[in-house]
Amino acid sequence: MISDRSFWLREHKATLLAFAAFVVMFTIYAANHPAGLNANVATTAANKGVLLAIVAMAQTLVVLTSGIDLSVGMVMILANCLASSIVVGSPLMTTVGVVGVLLVGAMCGAINGVIVIFGRLQPIVTTIATGAVYYGAALALRPVPGGDVNTSLADALTGHLPGGVPASLALLLAVVAVIWMPFRRSAIGRAGSPPKFTKRFSQPMMVSTRPRAEKFRAP
Repeated sequence: MISDRSFWLREHKATLLAFAAFVVMFTIYAANHPAGLNANVATTAANKGVLLAIVAMAQTLVVLTSGIDLSVGMVMILANCLASSIVVGSPLMTTVGVVGVLLVGAMCGAINGVIVIFGRLQPIVTTIATGAVYYGAALALRPVPGGDVNTSLADALTGHLPGGVPASLALLLAVVAVIWMPFRRSAIGRAGSPPKFTKRFSQPMMVSTRPRAEKFRAP
């Protein structure tokens, strides 16, 4: 009989291998970095990695509900450009700006959903098109690099905590605890991709090699 530990290891084998590969690559990166591994290097790497992790979780939520969203990256770019314009000023104005960025991101997702559900278009086609629109909107907001966000907020989210721990890692843990873990315990999160989604993309195409003799019959 398979023990609980063996079952857990087999169930999470792919995740553990990915984590081991990450540890090896980051060790090589830190060993070859001119400054070595210090708080600033770790914080810079964490800021970039956490951003990708949050985007990956957003994409995973869509995939687990039988869809795909190729506009996630463009929505992130639009949110960054918008934040550089409105997340500024006093704490009250900064809070309003953060809420505005979140609402725009939610609106982008709602537009994708409305087009897919009521327009009956394929998600991959829809999100490629809407992603181009969102990227165009981002370029309209920031045609050249520039802008800034509230310094206190930026330092709090991208700096490091006492002990040299990157603050972005703490943010990622909060997102995992508040959003990802409850979703994983839900019915969809436990089941993974629904059978309809898996069947749609994994069913082999049946091609008949039988000659169509009826087309050549004499009338």
